[in-house]
Amino acid sequence: MGDGRSVDDPTNSLVFAYIDMDDAPTDMSYAKLQQVAPKSEAGYWGMGTDEGIIVNQYIPPGSFQIAHFGGNSFLMGEHQYSFPTYGRNATAVTIEQPGIYFLGAYKYQDVDTGFFEAGKFSMEPITSPTEQALLKTIVTMDWVKGTQWEARIRKRLMELSQ
Repeated sequence: MGDGRSVDDPTNSLVFAYIDMDDAPTDMSYAKLQQVAPKSEAGYWGMGTDEGIIVNQYIPPGSFQIAHFGGNSFLMGEHQYSFPTYGRNATAVTIEQPGIYFLGAYKYQDVDTGFFEAGKFSMEPITSPTEQALLKTIVTMDWVKGTQWEARIRKRLMELSQ
């Protein structure tokens, strides 16, 4: 997930989002952040998932967007869901300075299709949970304790509460 970067590298950014999968046919067990610029050899950064929160604390400067995520269920097996990857999608962010970047909160929604059409879905923006609520959860995650992120997240929470 860190591509060889230290969790305490001061040039890292914390990038996170929330996806409500309650109405999806599967859960969400992984997500991938696409590095659009500068082009990198790997091209994608894995994101940790926890109860709808997706997060990566190792992101370097550049342009990124959520490319796809996925999960599985007993009936559906493994399934991958893709955000639009042509051009910019709603999660696109350009990181020039190290910081904390919230890509938004979204809800999976089925889209009605014809009988012979493949299933379709949309990712609808939602207003809750908020950046502040999600950061309050992230700061309690095991990987945060004792890292630079503990202080940086608490500082961001203070800014959001003003």
